[in-house]
Formats: sequence, structure tokens, C-alpha cells
Amino acid sequence: MTRSAHTTPGTMRRQRAWAWVWVWVWAVGVGLADAQYQWQPFPDFEGPYCRTRYPEQCCRSRYDPCAVPIDGTLCYCDDFCVRPTGSDCCPDYFEVCRGVPRPTPPPRPEPIRVCVTDDGRQVPYNYEYKDNCNLCKCHEGRIECEEDVCMVQENLINRINRRPRLAWRASNYSMFWGRKASEGFTYRTGTHSPETLSMRMYPILLRPDFIPREFDARTKWEWRNLISGVSDQGWCGASWAFSTLGVAQDRIAIETAGNETAILSAQHLLSCDRQGQSGCRGGHVEYAWQFLRRIGTVQESCFPYRSGAAGNVPACPRGRTRRSVRCASNRILYRDDFYFVEPSYRISGKEEDIQWEIMQNGPVQAIMNVHRDFFVYREGIYTHTGMEGSQGGGPALHSVRILGWGEDNNVKYWLCANSWGREWGENGYFRIRRGTNESDIETFILSVRANFNSGILGVHRRGMRNRRRGRGNRRTRNHPNSLHNNQHHHGNKW
Repeated sequence: MTRSAHTTPGTMRRQRAWAWVWVWVWAVGVGLADAQYQWQPFPDFEGPYCRTRYPEQCCRSRYDPCAVPIDGTLCYCDDFCVRPTGSDCCPDYFEVCRGVPRPTPPPRPEPIRVCVTDDGRQVPYNYEYKDNCNLCKCHEGRIECEEDVCMVQENLINRINRRPRLAWRASNYSMFWGRKASEGFTYRTGTHSPETLSMRMYPILLRPDFIPREFDARTKWEWRNLISGVSDQGWCGASWAFSTLGVAQDRIAIETAGNETAILSAQHLLSCDRQGQSGCRGGHVEYAWQFLRRIGTVQESCFPYRSGAAGNVPACPRGRTRRSVRCASNRILYRDDFYFVEPSYRISGKEEDIQWEIMQNGPVQAIMNVHRDFFVYREGIYTHTGMEGSQGGGPALHSVRILGWGEDNNVKYWLCANSWGREWGENGYFRIRRGTNESDIETFILSVRANFNSGILGVHRRGMRNRRRGRGNRRTRNHPNSLHNNQHHHGNKW
């Protein structure tokens, strides 16, 4: 404020009074600003700013050079920056220059600790649970789940059972619930596609005579109690082994008229037949038959099945040679304790040829496609519905035994034994449409004969010959239990 040349003493007193008024107003304004100031959040401009000035961090009154660059402009650290409106103070001015402490930031809101499922259940925060085969978790107030296709899905079961004129019904299975469809296709089937050379195998053409409308190998008078039952491969893709041994057991029992009804070891075949095979991830049926022809196999009691529960394949417990095996009891079995078969042969896909082979010689082995709807089959005559869609993988190749045939409401079917235990299907069996190559079940049919020149069957054969000679060549050809009355139509001779 500059004095004038003609200023009177009265004028000067008035000017000094107004000056003090303005100083008082400015002080009151600063005090009110201090009292009313609250920290505002500046997450992008936390600084420091005033604290970086040297030698003075703060300036009194108005001093425009008391500034710091900020985001392309200037903020100020002088007292003049505090105004009721239009404040241009630096973000840290009140903390550095006025000693106002930085307030504690408000606590972040607590996350929602409970999620509610579609059916109204409350799930704790971060809790994990399974919805059928998918893992779910409560996260930030919502349920997050995997989206894999499951082996058993209720909507598929309901759609199948509501479909009119469908000859079979579906059901839920606790042993499949909670499993992914990919697990089912990998570990509940397990047959590789036959190699090109095997598919070119020329099928045997038969000359069928009279074929009844219905037939069940289990009830044929000469074969009563000789046909093996239903097995369970568990969670191991070993249908190639179980169907092979099932047919071998049936043929051995039939061709020996019940003198040999051994249960053969699937574990021995899984563990020791490793050439070209994948253990619990599948195998070739033609390789399995070659193994039984060259190496042979032992009884289940020697090498019990374990892979179905563990999902792995233990090492082959060989004895001193390749053609010996050390049993679980530590006993070593040699060649004469093994069971052997002749080379397998293929039956044509003609319905009558398959029927004639079963009726004359016993159950046969068949390879089929398994679709996801087959997992939920409960009863009736199966046909693929296509309702499961393309998601979830599949189909996968599976091998089974065909035991017979029949008709139901003018629908023809094959009677088959599966290897999924007795809880599945019709006590472990299923019926599938016959004569239309449903699921390719009539495409590749194999059969076999027992080998009576090697192994335990050869020992029995030689023993019977010796007993016959000791009896003075007593004739036994017409005896009801004589093996001569159950000869194979291909000419199996003792």
C-alpha cells in the first residue's frame, strides 16, 4: 500500500484501520478453512509436493513462486492458496504446512461371506464343493463352477424317459455320479480299433440250419452253470481284457463239459500283455488273443484284479522265465499251469452267422461304440438316441460278450454281458437292437477255441487218455459227460 503526497493524518488513520480489518478477515478466513478442511482423496496425486521444496517447504502470505509442478500445472504451498473457493493448494499442503494429520482411510467393505445356490442353499465364502462332476466355489458373492459334461446328467435321463416309442429307459447310477464324461469314455470302455490287417481278416461263413426265435447260452441244457457271469472292470479301461477272458472262460468250460470252469486273471493279461497295449487306457482284442495263444494266462486266484480300484497297472510278476508267473501266494506257476487258446477267428456280420456260432459253440466277442446315453441305460432294448449332443466327447470303443438273442414287442435284440458290475443295466446285462448293426455291434465279431495241446488243458487231456488206457480201452464216447459229445463244429479232436 503506497502512501499519497497530500495524505492527511485523518486519512492515514482510516487507511490503517481498513488494513487491520482486511488482516482480520484474512486470518478468520484461514482459520475457518483450517477448521473446515477435510482430506480429500487424491489417489493419483498422493505426492509428496510441498515436502519436496527446499529450503522452505511453506511460504507466508501470498508468494507465487512458492509452487510445485503437478500434472502439467502448478499447485501452491503459500498461505494464499487457502481460500473458501478455488483452492489451489498442493495435496499435502495441510499435512506439511498446517500440521493437519492425514486421516486414516476408511476401511474397505467386507466381502460378502455367503453365496446362495440355485436351490437356495447357503455356501460359505471360499468354500469348495462338487455339483455332480464339477468343482464349485463361493467367490465374491457368486458361485463359480467348472462346466465339464458329466457321465450322468438328470436332464438327459428325463429327456430319454419322456421320449415316446423308445424301447429302453434310463436311470441314475451312484457309481457314475460325480464323474466326468471324459472319465467314463477313458476308464469304463477301453478297446482300441482293430488294426487294418485284423479288419481284413476274412470272416468265416457258416451254413446255419434252424435258428430259434430266442436263445440264451446260460439256459442251454448242456451249458447250464458253465457260462461265466458279469465282471466289473472298475475305473480301468480294460474291456478288451475282460471280454476276451470271458469268451475264453466260456469256451473252455463248454469244450471240457464243465471239467474246467476256471476264472481267468484279467490282471495277468493287463500286467503282462504290454506289447501294443495300453493297460488301463485301452488295448486291442486281437493282441489279447495272440497273448493267450502264445503265452497263456493263469487263474484269478493266482493274480487277483486290482487295477479297477487303483487305476494303475502293477508290474508283471514273472517267475524265472517269461512263461512263468509268481502268484500272490509266492507260488510260481509254469507252462503246464497256464490256459491257452487256438488262434481267434472272425465271424461275418450276418445276423444268422452270429446266431449259429453262439448256439453251436458259445458266446462271442463283439466291439461296439459307446455313446454317453449308454452310461445311463437301465432296461429295455438299447438304441442310440443322439440326445446327449456333441459335448463331452465320445463315442468310445468298447468290447462285450454276446450270449444270445430274442424279440420283445416285435423288436429284435442281442443279449449281451457288460463288464460294469451287476448294479448297471439289467443285472449287468443289456439288450441292444439286432439286425441293424446298432452302434456297430455286428461289425467285428470274434470267436475262439480252447487249446488242448498245451498247458493245464493238455495235462488234463493226457491224464484222461492214460485213464482210458488203464481201463482197457473202455468205450466212453456215448457217456453223457464225455467231451466227445460236445465237440466243436470246426473239428476239435482229443
